[in-house]
Amino acid sequence: MKLVWCSFFLAFCFSESLLASSNVDKWTLIGTGYKPGTDQVLFYEYSEFELDSLGFIIQRRVEYRLPDGSLKSVKVVDYDAEPAWTPSFTYEDYQLNSTVGVLHDGNDAKLFRRLDDSLQEQGIELIYENTVIDAGFDAYIQFVWPRLLNNEVVAFDVLSPLKFSRYAFELKMKEPSENLCFIEMSLDWWPISLFIDPVQLTYDCATKKLLRYQGLTNLRDSDNNQYRADIHYQWLKEYPPFRLPRN
Repeated sequence: MKLVWCSFFLAFCFSESLLASSNVDKWTLIGTGYKPGTDQVLFYEYSEFELDSLGFIIQRRVEYRLPDGSLKSVKVVDYDAEPAWTPSFTYEDYQLNSTVGVLHDGNDAKLFRRLDDSLQEQGIELIYENTVIDAGFDAYIQFVWPRLLNNEVVAFDVLSPLKFSRYAFELKMKEPSENLCFIEMSLDWWPISLFIDPVQLTYDCATKKLLRYQGLTNLRDSDNNQYRADIHYQWLKEYPPFRLPRN
């Protein structure tokens, strides 16, 4: 047990050293992604937010770095469309030489991808009331939070530019513990859902800050396989608000 905690401490210190070597003032949130059940670090993620004149989030920029500190990929999310859970975004993976993203255009979402040096492809999907795009998930969680607290099962779908498709999911709140709220996100696609474990999310109940993510991620390793990770988040600043419609 001492060895495990020492390893986690070293990983935390290394993350701190990466922060020290960059402009620490710009980071609001850092995450450390571990291989589940181990102390092996898979990646780090660093998020900064740009706010409008009223203090609402209008852009989020995320850097993903490998354990040695080298830059793996960058994601830029623009919350210039409504609702806040359907933003436009671009994710560029320098390690895999690929780019994927979604452009919110009225009631449509234009999905695009470029893999290796192949020709860029595009697809179009409709945006519905419960459609979620990438990091818009954080805004959607905040919007449906009262329903989750009321023990409702909340259905939504996620657009995937990599697959040019949408996937149906369900959210449900589990029994809270002290000041922690636990949300389970499961794929609503039988029988595939029988073979994919739900994603487990841990939030601070009072602030709605995401503290931990356990499950399959959208990040891919050098062999183009999706990371399954246990991500621990550290908030360096207050969580700026999204511009959300009234419930």
